[in-house]
Amino acid sequence: MTVPKDVSAELLYRIQADIDHHGGTLPEKTAISWRGYLAAMLEWNLVPLDRYEALLARIPQVADDPAVSILRGRD
Repeated sequence: MTVPKDVSAELLYRIQADIDHHGGTLPEKTAISWRGYLAAMLEWNLVPLDRYEALLARIPQVADDPAVSILRGRD
């Protein structure tokens, strides 16, 4: 499998397409999905931390975000 050279640019394009599709604001379920997807991209080193944070800033915050718990682990 080959990974595109600039994954973050593709992710930004796809996030913006979703935002546009939903009239400017992502619904909570979609935001949760994107947050989980981005967390996986970070964990697997497909995007660096600074780009992850920039992409995450485009997604609405979610109360008790399950992606954070999954990313940090449950000890």
